[in-house]
Amino acid sequence: MHILIILTNQKTIGNTNKETGFHFSEFSHPYEFFIRHGYEVMVASPHGGECSITSPHPEDKINSLFYASPDKMKIVKETAKFSDLLNTHFDAIYVAGGHGAMFDLPNNEALATIMQNTLDGGGVLGAVCHGPAAFVGVKDKDGSYLVAKKKINRFTNTEEKATPHYNDMPFLLESKLVEQGAQFESSGPREPHLAVDTRIVTGQNPESIELVTGAIHALLQSKTNEINRKSVK
Repeated sequence: MHILIILTNQKTIGNTNKETGFHFSEFSHPYEFFIRHGYEVMVASPHGGECSITSPHPEDKINSLFYASPDKMKIVKETAKFSDLLNTHFDAIYVAGGHGAMFDLPNNEALATIMQNTLDGGGVLGAVCHGPAAFVGVKDKDGSYLVAKKKINRFTNTEEKATPHYNDMPFLLESKLVEQGAQFESSGPREPHLAVDTRIVTGQNPESIELVTGAIHALLQSKTNEINRKSVK
């Protein structure tokens, strides 16, 4: 099975000189999990090429091993471009967070097409922390917002207010997704929380990474088991 991991290309917070990018653990941990469980993994970004790392956390064992491998670090320097993947099939898409995701993932038409193709093919969409920004503006075939009437979790307004970037955000992610019809779920600040609804999996914060990857894996295994049962019949 094939999984696409989405990263942001954004290097600064809006038009400021404050550096940003993708949250490294929100990429490295899922990447290693998916590879370890036998999935084929591709990594992509809006423009392709190198993606900037934020929140590097080198003390994290998985991160430190990733940093130590030139071959693995090459993955975040040579990402695929969304526009080259419009006709590629994926069994799941996972979107890593980081404040950069708030700027170049919302209302991205190419990404919206890739995500809708994945859902239409029976696949899974997953995102954590600021990753659900990728869902902003995405509509299904009947014109309804992707998140409408679905249980969705993401970095909360309360958690955002505790960051130094609160006043620099283009919008508050919780508020925007609720505005588009999402049924908001959350736990307390920096507490893990998982929401799963109609093959859409979302996690509140970096503390929720393992919950999200585990839920994506469980849904894909359930799909595989169903296919196997049908083939036996």
